[in-house]
Amino acid sequence: MFADKEKKRSFCKGFTLLEVLIVVLIAVMVTMFAVPGYRKAQDRNRYLAAVGVLMELASAAQILNEEFPDTTYSASVTGNASWSTCPETPSSSNVLTYLQCHKYLGDIPFDNGAFKGYTFVLNSKGNASCGSSCNFSGAVACMKGSNLISEYTCAWVDRSGILHNNK
Repeated sequence: MFADKEKKRSFCKGFTLLEVLIVVLIAVMVTMFAVPGYRKAQDRNRYLAAVGVLMELASAAQILNEEFPDTTYSASVTGNASWSTCPETPSSSNVLTYLQCHKYLGDIPFDNGAFKGYTFVLNSKGNASCGSSCNFSGAVACMKGSNLISEYTCAWVDRSGILHNNK
């Protein structure tokens, strides 16, 4: 008879309030440390993807500068070009069209004028400017983060093809 009562008690036993509080506390602490690390990794991945686009833009701009050394342009890159005919020579108004039409630059998956939260500027004479927070000289292409809470706010590529950032 006692054996049945002991068996019943072991099946009916639940968790105490203290055990539940400890589990909740551990879950909160893990979340408290994991979420900032996850967000930082997301910011870094966005930045690295944008740097890839920046390097592609800078490479295309360098080729353009070699082919047309006397052409002056400054262009904000906020979307892919659309064209009915390919322009024969680049100008400030059609530099992106020229680069994409002549296959120097592929399509960039822009979202509302930005790629991964970054905007881009090209300049033929090496003085591309992405705003007051990104002060630099000699940049043929630059990018600036918009509305990002991140340490990765801007970067630029100089005439030599070297990538710089604001860190």
